[in-house]
Amino acid sequence: DLRIPRARPDLTGAAALSDLPAAALLDLAQAEGFAGQVTLSGDHCTWHREINWHGPSEAQDVGAIRFDDDGQMIETGVHADYAELWQPNPGAGAFLRFSAQGYRGFCARVGERSVLGIGRPDKEATKSLLKALADGRRPDGIDALFDGVHALGQWQGDAMTAQLATNPFTEQGTILTVKGQTAVWLRTNFDGTQSLVEMAITP
Repeated sequence: DLRIPRARPDLTGAAALSDLPAAALLDLAQAEGFAGQVTLSGDHCTWHREINWHGPSEAQDVGAIRFDDDGQMIETGVHADYAELWQPNPGAGAFLRFSAQGYRGFCARVGERSVLGIGRPDKEATKSLLKALADGRRPDGIDALFDGVHALGQWQGDAMTAQLATNPFTEQGTILTVKGQTAVWLRTNFDGTQSLVEMAITP
């Protein structure tokens, strides 16, 4: 799951997240991203977030499921106020799971469209960091808020190019490459430095 806010700050003159003021970082931090598994019990589905960009959830993510006359699935929040319309995609899908260095990664794709989530299962809640940004401060440890990445992009050959991401400085470039049983993540850090992280693909 990936949700990028429509309103994004002006990045003119910035080369990395570390160049941005608190207000711009707060705007980017309105994004959401998580990945994991879903279980179904009767007409209730529960989303088990193995990684979550904002750390542990405060409540279970449970939705009530029904289908309309056109066969579209409608999910309504049980513990939160939301409604989502799900439409079937006839394309063939593929899924990868990988991990290394304390990170866990997931990549799902249908055709050339792909969504990626990489994060730490033990990431701490970001609420205190968000509050500091809202107060106009860039607190110590702010880079932890942007640790990992969630991205929407295009898959071609053995690589994914990010089009939208929680870190906008990763966009329009290759973010993930698959080589045999290894997924190679081009990690872009808070200060703009980059490194290749080799992650073993698991069943």
